[in-house]
Amino acid sequence: MGILNKLNEENDSDIVEEFLNQWDYIIDDIDLVIERLNDDYENSINDLFRIFHSLKSATAFLKLNRVNIFAKLVEEVLESARKKDKSTDELIDWLFIASSQLGKWYDEIMKNGELSSINPKILNIPKGY
Repeated sequence: MGILNKLNEENDSDIVEEFLNQWDYIIDDIDLVIERLNDDYENSINDLFRIFHSLKSATAFLKLNRVNIFAKLVEEVLESARKKDKSTDELIDWLFIASSQLGKWYDEIMKNGELSSINPKILNIPKGY
């Protein structure tokens, strides 16, 4: 059974649809927020934190464990980043990898496939975070 079928079988289809609409919006917006880090660090890092915090909550509710663990990790890095006053190239590069992972999983869900393994580069957390 594909992941989309499983989500719809285990949850109200309106909830799944709203979740996927929000995820689509995140994918459309997240790279722009990452690009703003050098110009508007405080607002951008807070926006990114909210995105991953919301994703963490939604994926816990929907029992998307792989995505939930990923969202927790990114949220923890962003929580640490909120205590800093500027970004680093290493953090920005890492966040683009995280963004790419979100896009890949979204595509897999929409194709009713299975979720692939996480990109191992995600485990290379930027130094100082």
